[in-house]
Amino acid sequence: MELPAAFLARMGDLLKEDTPRFLKSLEEEPHRAFRFDPLRLSREDLVFFLGDGVKEQVPFEDSAFYFEKDGIGNTLPHIGGGIYVQEPAAMAPVSALDEKEEVRAALDLCAAPGGKSLQAAQRLLSQEGFLVCNEPDPQRRKALIQNLERLGEKRASVSGFDAVKLPAAFQERFDLVIADVPCSGEGMMRKNEAAWKTWNEGNIRALAALQQSILESAARALAPGGRLLYSTCTWSREENEENISRFLSLHPDFSLIPPREEVSRRGAPGEIPHTLRFYPHLFPGEGQFLAVLRKAGKIPPRETERKGKEKKGKKDAREEVVASRRPRKKFISGERRRILSLLSLRSPIFSSVPACRLGACEKGDLSPIIFCSEPMHHPSGTALCWRRKIPGSHLTCGEKRSHWRKRATACFSAAPCPWGA
Repeated sequence: MELPAAFLARMGDLLKEDTPRFLKSLEEEPHRAFRFDPLRLSREDLVFFLGDGVKEQVPFEDSAFYFEKDGIGNTLPHIGGGIYVQEPAAMAPVSALDEKEEVRAALDLCAAPGGKSLQAAQRLLSQEGFLVCNEPDPQRRKALIQNLERLGEKRASVSGFDAVKLPAAFQERFDLVIADVPCSGEGMMRKNEAAWKTWNEGNIRALAALQQSILESAARALAPGGRLLYSTCTWSREENEENISRFLSLHPDFSLIPPREEVSRRGAPGEIPHTLRFYPHLFPGEGQFLAVLRKAGKIPPRETERKGKEKKGKKDAREEVVASRRPRKKFISGERRRILSLLSLRSPIFSSVPACRLGACEKGDLSPIIFCSEPMHHPSGTALCWRRKIPGSHLTCGEKRSHWRKRATACFSAAPCPWGA
């Protein structure tokens, strides 16, 4: 791999005597990992489906493992939304947030393809909370929606505004804002060597200016007492510490807070206290920078808590205005969709209903049921199900669509529907 001379000089200035180890690590194969949903799969299920392809646990994330198995995207846990493939170091920013501090409203300003959004929802978001996943690019937004649908995150909605131009209704609305900003991607170029051809210092300066504007939007969206997570997958000072220093100088009401100890032990200290850097020669993963900031003040009480303190029959005009500005929770793609449940082949459903086969499949196949809808059944005791091999990622129940191939109806001829009619 031939690296630009300017990049080598920059990294030499950053890493000093560690530079040879760093350059050697760039010649090694990238590490791969996935997160799994403990509510859908157990560790025993992972071994059952993936075998010895599952390796050691990612150090700071309990529900994440390294893997070496090829074609993991075609496995049942992945198709059914039980796992999400994510670069190991990219899990560090969200893992750095203390999960004891529950999040009621979260905004991811640059969300696609959805890894950090889904991780935040799984680790931090309350059951009554909501998550706004914003992605202005239409193609990337499509991938984001598909991942949210596949993993069944019902608390999320998708928006497409420019991250620099925050909607007025979002002012001081969220107690967690994630700014995983567009960057020069130096930390990911081991996975994409062709990207080095477009690397230049002018591009770094332009991206740093864009990142500063996104940080300003994040500051406006964050409620008092909330947390702002800033992250990049690059190593340049301009896009990392210099951006944070400039932001703190303009916003004295913000301060850096230390990441979780489990994450701090695995990363290298940044050039500003409480910031972290990840390098491939120090951690089995790619490059990453993260900083967690707190906005001064106290997180406002829930809307219901506020109204509960008011006397009965008393109307507060200001509260009505605040409530009207709350972003309306929309279902993905603008319509209600029911997410499928992933059923293990060892699930009791198969032993209790031996006749549970796809008897009415269009092709006449008798493949075992792998994906079934939750209690949404016809009076005759049937459920919408799909065969094992699914060509697309739209694993949802709803109106019949042309791209839902090999759609079938599961007939329970021997007994009523096991979930109830």
